[in-house]
Amino acid sequence: MRHNGLLKKSIGVIFIIALDCFLCLFLLEIGLRLRGAIFLSLQEHRNRVSIKQKGECRIMCLGESTTQGQYPYFLEEILNQRNTGISFTVIDKGLGGTTTVAILSQLEANLNKYQPDIVVTMMGISYGPLMYYKDIPEANPVLFRYCRVYKLGRFIRMYILKKLEEKDIQRFGMETLTQKTTVLAPKNNKEAVESERPYYPDPEDSLKKDIELNPHNDNAYVTLGRFYVIHDRLSKAEQVFKKALELDPRNDQAYVGLGEGYINQGRFSEAEGAFKKALELNPRNDWVYVGLGGLYRTRGRPSEAEGAFKKALELNPRNDWAYVGLGWFYRSQMRLSEAEQVFKKVLARNPQNDSASAGLATVDYEMDSQKLSKPDAEKANSLRRQYYGPVTVQNYLRLKRILDERKIKLVAVQYPVRSLASLKQIFQGEEGVIFVNNERIFKEAIEKNGYKEYFVDKCGGDFGHCTEKGNRLLAENIANSILREYFHK
Repeated sequence: MRHNGLLKKSIGVIFIIALDCFLCLFLLEIGLRLRGAIFLSLQEHRNRVSIKQKGECRIMCLGESTTQGQYPYFLEEILNQRNTGISFTVIDKGLGGTTTVAILSQLEANLNKYQPDIVVTMMGISYGPLMYYKDIPEANPVLFRYCRVYKLGRFIRMYILKKLEEKDIQRFGMETLTQKTTVLAPKNNKEAVESERPYYPDPEDSLKKDIELNPHNDNAYVTLGRFYVIHDRLSKAEQVFKKALELDPRNDQAYVGLGEGYINQGRFSEAEGAFKKALELNPRNDWVYVGLGGLYRTRGRPSEAEGAFKKALELNPRNDWAYVGLGWFYRSQMRLSEAEQVFKKVLARNPQNDSASAGLATVDYEMDSQKLSKPDAEKANSLRRQYYGPVTVQNYLRLKRILDERKIKLVAVQYPVRSLASLKQIFQGEEGVIFVNNERIFKEAIEKNGYKEYFVDKCGGDFGHCTEKGNRLLAENIANSILREYFHK
């Protein structure tokens, strides 16, 4: 009896301790989420205050986490300290982890709301998850994948491993540089026809005409849907793909298209569901695995991402876009020699593959191109000029057209330490862009004072999120360019 009493007492103590631990973790989770919500609320409050001010010049800053809560505050401060007789207000519309697709999807609404005179952009990189060490298990259950306490714990553990093993844990991510489509086979065979390069559908009017001629052709709707995905008309794409599925619920390509569109909208769980439905219908559809690979890489599920890309190549060894996805995955995990081999394999077969070229350029940078032979170094430098992929280029040009229509000046800022050449190349033949070159000033500053004076991490590989000193240097350079090129002061 005495032993039973002790056992019950011990169980009670363990239960109380477990309950206390759970409550602590629950409160910490709530605190982390409140912190994020408060940060966004304060950012939006500052923006609303800026709107109410009757300033003579209003500037809106667009970008990712290197913009959100970073240099815009200092930009406003520096511009108003110059005693130019002009009053400036700066609106911070940066958002961590966003992409140029998402930025463009909100552009018209933001322009209508804030009515800026100048738009400053520093964009093109979409940050991915922290690079995991191979011995750290992944969190597959949804509860853990979206639990901020778990992510915080994982980050702390990786930081400790970094110190113990004297390795850098870096965050890497690259905006998806490819927009793939497949040639649809005849109605009686829905597997994608193997092709060397992606298939880009005909103009919209022609596609609609095909549907008018044969309104029961579900594949015609799929092709039109892909056209809408490529041109970032995602709500229309969703409607068209669903129409294809009304006509034929077993059209796996329609589900693939839905998945791609959902990814671009950040609807990741719906995207995964669409891809898995496509697999149920056609387990040998290699494009489904390419889509899943990109989704898993974005969502921080590295082993699943690698497995998906490899499965796509197992089904179709000539699917260049599966190789490209695998290459970018290896690069994000700093498996540079593997990434290099994959990108070179694609380029050997198709030298015009821009995404593979961009991938090889960034890998060469990481592997220190100065050690390359002169011809290889020249080739790497040439490839770096193509750093921005077709999706980013398309969105930059689309942004420029929208701003031109509204007579708003575009200030295109290159990331710290990176060459301006690749950004300028996007706008060849375009007029009226103010470019901000941050390569020289940051390299000179780093050489003089050290990297840690200006950056808190290396999330971009060769640069990272700025310290206050780094953000002031960045803001000052942007301010100088605006005053010199726009106001001639």
